[in-house]
Amino acid sequence: MRAAMLPLFSALLRKSIAHLWARRQVVVHHMAVMADTLWTMCHIPYGQVWVKSAMNVGMEQIVHDSFIYDVAVIGAGPAGVQAAVSAWHQGRRVLVLDAGAVSQRKGRAYWAKSVPIEDAPGFGPITGPKLRQHLHHLLTSRASEDLEAPRIALVGGYVLQLGRDGELFRISASLAPLKAGAVQAMGTFWARRAVVASGFEDGWPDVEVEEGKPRMLERHRAAFRYAGNQNGWHLCIRCDGHLHRGGHFVLLGVGDSIYEASLGAQDFTDQITILTNGRPHGFTAGQLAQLTARDVHIDSRPIARHIGAGTLLRGLAFADGDQIHADGFLVDEGLTPNSDYLADFLLRRNGDGLLLTGEDGQLLRVDGGAEPGLYAAGDIVAGQRKLIATAMASGQDAGLEASDSLRRWHEVL
Repeated sequence: MRAAMLPLFSALLRKSIAHLWARRQVVVHHMAVMADTLWTMCHIPYGQVWVKSAMNVGMEQIVHDSFIYDVAVIGAGPAGVQAAVSAWHQGRRVLVLDAGAVSQRKGRAYWAKSVPIEDAPGFGPITGPKLRQHLHHLLTSRASEDLEAPRIALVGGYVLQLGRDGELFRISASLAPLKAGAVQAMGTFWARRAVVASGFEDGWPDVEVEEGKPRMLERHRAAFRYAGNQNGWHLCIRCDGHLHRGGHFVLLGVGDSIYEASLGAQDFTDQITILTNGRPHGFTAGQLAQLTARDVHIDSRPIARHIGAGTLLRGLAFADGDQIHADGFLVDEGLTPNSDYLADFLLRRNGDGLLLTGEDGQLLRVDGGAEPGLYAAGDIVAGQRKLIATAMASGQDAGLEASDSLRRWHEVL
């Protein structure tokens, strides 16, 4: 009876939204009552129904999903999706919050726009956007309206805060794109366990930067134009080095990170140039001696602009007017972990800010103990290779550990 009435109420809700939007009026109480009706009659998670309505009309609203999930996964990349599927497979009710649905934080793999990813197990050669679609299908195909059944609920949400509420985790997330830094729709969710799989943001080259723009994508518009193409900016030498086997590879960056990229580049070519874009190279005496002995050229001149055609990067122009042309370009300007929402927890991190975990995947506190019920997987974890297969493996471990910790009785000796 209740399920049969869902189409009627959904149609009524859509018609009401269209009418209100046409008149450019938002009657908050009216929509709240209708959303409450859907919740009461059909027992569908309140947050999911209400958010779709709110986002369509650009409403500023606070949403509460009163359902308590077994496991909440923050991040919908390879690690987050595998964690969610693994926990679901063990009979858990899982929430996945995907920042990529409401922001540009879609994960490193997404920027392989036209270069096929060839080492993602189970997918074959696949571009980043297509991989994202397949991962989302893995989640949405495991949805269910039966709240007591194992299921995965996928919600577009940029997590702003993760905290504890008694024995539960409380998650606050922006459910619509931020406007001038302001939240338009806020959602609150609860779960017994949480898996952090939100990855990190790569640093991009300071070349043709549009200063004053509030968003990274806008500031680095020129670089993003060439990102993810075979003849464009690459981020991972292990992933894309084979595309330029035997060719000239230009690496942009300084210090240990770009030195390590040069070590990887030698697997594909002996023609390597390192550009520091006007900065000291940052290499140790030993590193510099090795690079010099291997005929790796280091150029410290400032870079003025890209040289390209369409989305193909052909070269770079220096501030002094000279140019350098190459077959492949890689940038490593460090990273920024997507972990601001963990401010309530005192967690151990490495020099890059990545999180440290114990053998069971639980995050470690600065006092050396584990943070109970809080797990991490994928690129945000220190010491892991930044590869899709590695992320999925760690996601599976985290999902299973989170699920196992919910068992009513455990192994004894």
